[in-house]
Amino acid sequence: MDATEDLVAASLSRHAADAPSDDHLLSDVHHRLRRRRTGRTIGATVLACAAVATAITAAHSLTDLRTDPPIARPGTAEPGWRWESYKFAQVQVPESWTQYISGAAPCTTFSSSSQPVIGRFNDWLGKSGHTCEDAVLPLDRRVPYLWFNDVQAPGIKQYDGGWTEETRYVGGTKVSVLTNDDALRRRILDTARPITGTDDYGCTPADFRPPGTSTSDPVTSAGICEYWKGSLVAGSSVPAEQAAELAGLLRAAPEGRPPETPPGCQDPSPRTYVVILHTGSASWPVRVTYSSCNLARQFPADDGTTRRLIGYPALDLIRTGVHNPNQPSDLFDPARPLTPSPR
Repeated sequence: MDATEDLVAASLSRHAADAPSDDHLLSDVHHRLRRRRTGRTIGATVLACAAVATAITAAHSLTDLRTDPPIARPGTAEPGWRWESYKFAQVQVPESWTQYISGAAPCTTFSSSSQPVIGRFNDWLGKSGHTCEDAVLPLDRRVPYLWFNDVQAPGIKQYDGGWTEETRYVGGTKVSVLTNDDALRRRILDTARPITGTDDYGCTPADFRPPGTSTSDPVTSAGICEYWKGSLVAGSSVPAEQAAELAGLLRAAPEGRPPETPPGCQDPSPRTYVVILHTGSASWPVRVTYSSCNLARQFPADDGTTRRLIGYPALDLIRTGVHNPNQPSDLFDPARPLTPSPR
């Protein structure tokens, strides 16, 4: 590759980092440059710059294929549906889909339940050690699912028994749906949107620190935002009764700083939760930090003004539903070694 081709390749790398790969595009640019290599002069340099501009434009066009219309808030979910969010992606699912799993699709869907699954291949797992070797489970173990961040390539895959899996990029994140109902699959994926402001629960894609606001007004609802290393894992809502109880526990928690982490203790998947408490006229965000290395079991809660320490009664109200650590999580099939999948 000569210097001009290096320039083209570097430009493609800078401007198309988030675009789907297009080997044909780069190959075509190389081919055109080679045809003009003989007798190259200053005019050829101009042509190379034009090729760079063309490549950049094409790369942006490829990126546009993956970009949904920008929105600040997704709006209320359809009746009987709710929003699920992960990183920069959000999508609606039927309310009846309540089984959550962390791991690789489809190997972690091995519970005896026939309920649909919402999966997240969370970053702390490591894809090299947890990738599933099966493209799809046998019919007698197969269940519909929505999966975030799995390894399959974008596109549509058809399986036996009338089952179809479709994967799309949404906000730079892979979103996959497997069902034996094509209309349902399309309906789910057509609700998918990038998170350009906050999700339906008030969660931003990146962890944030509360601005220092608080209120003594009665709390009527709450949103829970879960983060790992600053990246959104999931958002959810808390019903009014539990939200009021949680607000009472947070307000009554003693002030203080968390204890020191014991030497040598490492938590592979620490979490941060931003609890957004809502009154009729205001919101009160509180940032809660959880780590299994916190042996005192007193977890810091910071609203930007006051640092408090909460215990498990408050933490248990936060870590429910999608945030529940006791659901099937971080699991893989122990019966055989897992190898990188051709999926």
